[in-house]
Amino acid sequence: MSSRATVSLYHMIWAHYRLPFLKVIFLNLVNAAVSVGIIAYINHTFISQPVFNTLSWASLGQFSALVVLLLVTTFLSQYALTRLGHQFVYELRTKLVKQIIDTNVPQIDHLGSARLLASLSSDIQSITVAFVRMPELVQGVILSVGVALYLGWLSLPLLLIVMFWIAMTIWISTILVKHVYTHLRELREINDLLYEDYQSIIDGRKELALNQHRAEKLYKDDFLNHAKSYQHRVIKSDTYHLSAVNWSNIMMFAAIGVVFAVSNYLAIPMGIATTFSLTILFMQSPILHAVGAYPTLQTAQVALDKIQSLELAEYQPTFTTDIGVNNWQSISFNDIDYRYASIDIDTDANEVVVKENEHSSDILKSVNLTLKRGDVVFLIGANGSGKSTLAKIITGIFTPSIGAVKINSQLVDSENNADYRQLFSAIFSDQHLFKQLIGREGQQPDEALVNTWLHKLNLQDKVSVTENQLSTDKLSQGQRKRLAMLIAVAEQKDILLLDEWAADQDPAFRRVFYQTLIPELKALGKTLFIISHDDGYFEHADRLLLMKEGRLIELNAEERQRASADAIAMLA
Repeated sequence: MSSRATVSLYHMIWAHYRLPFLKVIFLNLVNAAVSVGIIAYINHTFISQPVFNTLSWASLGQFSALVVLLLVTTFLSQYALTRLGHQFVYELRTKLVKQIIDTNVPQIDHLGSARLLASLSSDIQSITVAFVRMPELVQGVILSVGVALYLGWLSLPLLLIVMFWIAMTIWISTILVKHVYTHLRELREINDLLYEDYQSIIDGRKELALNQHRAEKLYKDDFLNHAKSYQHRVIKSDTYHLSAVNWSNIMMFAAIGVVFAVSNYLAIPMGIATTFSLTILFMQSPILHAVGAYPTLQTAQVALDKIQSLELAEYQPTFTTDIGVNNWQSISFNDIDYRYASIDIDTDANEVVVKENEHSSDILKSVNLTLKRGDVVFLIGANGSGKSTLAKIITGIFTPSIGAVKINSQLVDSENNADYRQLFSAIFSDQHLFKQLIGREGQQPDEALVNTWLHKLNLQDKVSVTENQLSTDKLSQGQRKRLAMLIAVAEQKDILLLDEWAADQDPAFRRVFYQTLIPELKALGKTLFIISHDDGYFEHADRLLLMKEGRLIELNAEERQRASADAIAMLA
């Protein structure tokens, strides 16, 4: 599978933050000029002249003013770059979350929550740390250039020798840092595996408590291996990093000896040699900080590459709201086939391409169905027959591999699929509960409607609603499904899809659902599509459908009677 072309961190900053970045560069140039001015002032006032004859309160005052100016320009340049960095991280984080929201569900399922959480946490954190350290790198580079110009004016031969020495030092440091980068990439891959282990340990806590053998194998065979690999790689990475820093530190000190040796050989005045030596001492900290900051930028590039490899939807600042067809009468599904698809990226066209997976069989085969407004439709079928897949096709979450979906004879395609989905509320078997209640078209929910259904669902003693927020969701599975029903009713969408909703209800409330709630939901104007195997209540359906090996069959009166007597026999 091809991947979308990645963009470097530096290119992204230049492309989207060019003007702020140029302002930062300007401030750093001013800071470098002040730093060079201080070195020149020290050379002119304290080294080149007889100190005790020229030292005065005026010269001390001028020196103090330069130091204060250096402090101010250093703070301003660092603050500007730090502010720019955190603005970049903020926009990257918010865009990433919006892209996840906009990405189609199959792609999110393919990526898995562990990989997404790793990007949202560790990758974003790595980029944040890089921008915190970036001022050190930018200032080190700009200050080095400014100081080099001044030293070249004092003695070009001595500068060239010092530059050769520093270039050799940086070259070897770069070789060491390349090893750091290699290990950082491997560390990032191991981090995904660790997040999967964390998720298994947290989500599977009940199963692990019941089976210590499984817990031991997960801990020793998976987690400890991944943790050990991480430790091994991070030690190597840090070793190369520290080697680069220590090499640079020692070689900068050695450069002072080189300066005096060369000055003696070339008969360069001792004052100039002393200025070079003091300048090297002055520059040692910025250069070492720059060398130390570089691996964090490498880590940030690894993190950015990882985020871009997620192949999420293109960023769109707006949300699709309720702008679907208001007066729809029918939705038809014509010759629908569905098989799991692989996601590919056409880098030339810069678009997502969905390709059929040749190794998977059709889950749905030539499905034809028409839903009419106000219908109450029940669907039955064995496990793996395609019921849940059909539910996701109906709601627009999945796109058919073959076939067409039409609403009032209008084709539903990639341009209007998001609008089409706004017709639905759904409670899937793995539903997520949001505590925030939302009304029609995102407005405030109807308070009277919410209170009425809180009582209809027999939750009034368990949950309260304050400022459209549920007081709790820490309930049994059946009661959580009822909360999901409350949320769905508050949304006042046209169509409500329920996937095995009644399976988690006790027998008494199951009867309430079929005999009372379904008629009341229909009275609210809802079209209901319900996946159910409660054959004792099939009489409450306007239509009864059977899914068998990916094919959809609508049962006639005689078949409905047989299904009501023994649904299990119909599934065989």
